[in-house]
Amino acid sequence: MSIFSKLFRKKPEDAAQASAKGGKESPSVEESQAHQTIGSKDNTKEDMNNDVATKPKGCGQEEAKSTSADEKISVYHLIVLDESGSMSCVWQQTISGCNETIQTIRQMQKDNPDQRHFVSIYLFCTGNNRYIAKNVKVEKVKEITHWDYKPNSCTPLFDALGYTLTELKAIIKPKKFLGYVTIITDGYENDSHEYTIEKVRLLIDELKKMDVIFTFVGANIDAADYASRLNINNSMQFEQTQEGMHEMWEQEKQSRRRSSAQMRFFSKFMADEMNDFGARGNSGHYYDNDIDENRITPSNITSLGKDEVFVFGSNKDGQHNGGASAMAVAKFGAVMGQAEGLQGQSYAITTDGVTEEEMYKSIDRFCDFAKDHPELTFLVTTVGCGSAGYTPYVVAPMFRKAVNLANVKLPKAFWIYTDRAYV
Repeated sequence: MSIFSKLFRKKPEDAAQASAKGGKESPSVEESQAHQTIGSKDNTKEDMNNDVATKPKGCGQEEAKSTSADEKISVYHLIVLDESGSMSCVWQQTISGCNETIQTIRQMQKDNPDQRHFVSIYLFCTGNNRYIAKNVKVEKVKEITHWDYKPNSCTPLFDALGYTLTELKAIIKPKKFLGYVTIITDGYENDSHEYTIEKVRLLIDELKKMDVIFTFVGANIDAADYASRLNINNSMQFEQTQEGMHEMWEQEKQSRRRSSAQMRFFSKFMADEMNDFGARGNSGHYYDNDIDENRITPSNITSLGKDEVFVFGSNKDGQHNGGASAMAVAKFGAVMGQAEGLQGQSYAITTDGVTEEEMYKSIDRFCDFAKDHPELTFLVTTVGCGSAGYTPYVVAPMFRKAVNLANVKLPKAFWIYTDRAYV
């Protein structure tokens, strides 16, 4: 008797999905409370992007149904960007990359209506340290132009960090706050007068305990060593060329999206562990997402090895009529009417016609099943991303238990949003 004959069940499992009702949560409307901006030491361009929010009118009953501002998590993105003269050789790439990061944060806001995202961009060079955006709601942030970013002079890095981090610390609200601080420079500190490295490191230590995730990006220096001196675990080295800058900004954007996907998952399904999210984010994993090619599900599965299992998404009624589910019926023994579990040489995860929470529970049960059967290799397709209407950004973090299971392969689109640091 084969391994599949022993494990095969003819009847649907008596899981909760049999009686589950479909329907996704509708996103909340824009919060109605004004956000207080922080003060500025340098007023050159302070008012350019400051957020002056007012309560929207005419929201009526819809406003009553929305998530109130007090219930939302505030996410602050602070980019501390070198504007010293040595950055002039990549000034155009710096501008475009920073603008693409702003677009990434806008997408994070759309993906997470229960969060409020704010952006601050601080440029530093001798005699002209300043915000060009300070605590602005991301949907109102203006993109940077060549009029805003004009590299010149020296590198007062410690003063820039000391000032901005002191202000960031002043607006933190415990348990309702998460921060991302990204420091980008192409040289060592050489012109600070108010802050020393010891004072800056103390501020960083305090903010890391308050769920602020720090990353240090450097060129022409040993970024990892310099980050370590600042007590920052996440670092990235880049080449100060057009190609190098492009790669750096791409990695920064993807890392931010991956962290955002994990944050969404924790806040939605593991709220008790959300307070520890910032600490995990500072563990040195932010830019590390090397994918083992042996753990990636093949893009076009037409046959299986004798101990391989095809994992697909099913609707709540087990009607496998399209996409991967139809393939499972045609080739791998899936059974009509069985919405979840092993069937033939396939395994169904209930994703369509159920709530997001019920889909997560079905995925969780699959992960437990895979752990209990190391003799099988599970090839997971992009479950939930077809007729169910979800995206890898939403679904991938739900496979957190599968990340460390050597017998589970995930689609490349899922690996982008998974992270061993959060298992």
